[in-house]
Amino acid sequence: MLALKNLIFTITLVYAGYEDLKKRIIPDKVHVIIMISSLLYDFSLFQSLIGFFVLPIPFIMAVLFDENSIGGGDIKLVAAIGFFLGLMKGTIALIVGQFLAIFVTVVFKRNRKDTIPMAPYLTIGCFISLLI
Repeated sequence: MLALKNLIFTITLVYAGYEDLKKRIIPDKVHVIIMISSLLYDFSLFQSLIGFFVLPIPFIMAVLFDENSIGGGDIKLVAAIGFFLGLMKGTIALIVGQFLAIFVTVVFKRNRKDTIPMAPYLTIGCFISLLI
């Protein structure tokens, strides 16, 4: 059952990353599927709620300083990831995802004004977090 839960999570994140790359939007059904799939096996309401409310805080703070810095879909995705992974694994996923996004941006010398889709990087971070 754990394998099915993680498979649904991973496939949903890959879909979110693809949609974010192509259309710059993350459909709402992605967040719902992730949160429902977290209920399948080994569910801890306390850990899920902590991840859901704590992990998006840095993203929300970024929006308070610059409203165009992060999209609402990314914030909802981070909340759903926190609900699925909990605080510890969710933090690892976000750190890896953010590091990859910054690394790719610096290596390819993208303009600071260009927006980058976060879902593909968060997907990779989540996959690595699941493997740990």
